[in-house]
Amino acid sequence: MSNEFSYKIEYENDKDSGQVIATIPELNHLSSFGDTFAEAESNIREAALGYFEVLHKQQKEIPKSAFHTDGTYIKLLFPKYA
Repeated sequence: MSNEFSYKIEYENDKDSGQVIATIPELNHLSSFGDTFAEAESNIREAALGYFEVLHKQQKEIPKSAFHTDGTYIKLLFPKYA
């Protein structure tokens, strides 16, 4: 099993706060935010790795990307746990 996964990432600007919201729909609509796109991407990457850790502890499979369409994708490496 490869430990690299690629998921579609969606960005949205919050009109009230001015922050960028990043969401990965295929990971249970996992979301995070930041003041910039780069910060939002960094934060969603950290959140996704935390989500992977929880799935690992619960002995559940990491969701595979269903299909690729046009858009922005984020590559994540599943860490090797001891």
